[in-house]
Amino acid sequence: MTSLRRGLALSGWAAAAVVAFLPDALVLRAVVTTAFLLVCPGLAASRWARPGAARVRDRTAALERGVLTVTLSLSMAVLVVEPLFLTGTFTVTRALLALAAVTSALALLPKPGGRRSRAPRAVPGPEPGSGPAPDPAPDPRSAGTGRPEPPAPE
Repeated sequence: MTSLRRGLALSGWAAAAVVAFLPDALVLRAVVTTAFLLVCPGLAASRWARPGAARVRDRTAALERGVLTVTLSLSMAVLVVEPLFLTGTFTVTRALLALAAVTSALALLPKPGGRRSRAPRAVPGPEPGSGPAPDPAPDPRSAGTGRPEPPAPE
């Protein structure tokens, strides 16, 4: 697991701790909360939509990833906050805890379609002694004629 994934998994819990333990009017509280809400949930979600290694160094790909990250972060924040508002149970701490849980889950889950650490499977074949032996490979000298070529004199 990379340090980025670990950092993403812990970022929401750190932001929730800052909100829970720091005074309301403190600038640090607003900065940490805003940074988390704008970047971390979307970065954890966009990890699943990253382009291949060929485009990693492309500047437009980095810009696309940044826009996708902020868009996903704001979308996830709306999806978490709106039900809390509609049920009358909204608090910043509850919203951050829900987003921290989603961000941690997305950061810690393995990427779909990623490499798996399983042993390669053997190609299935006939078991020994379970039937006739397979035909030998065709003779390359008889290519196209359909009949075997007589052996060459020695």
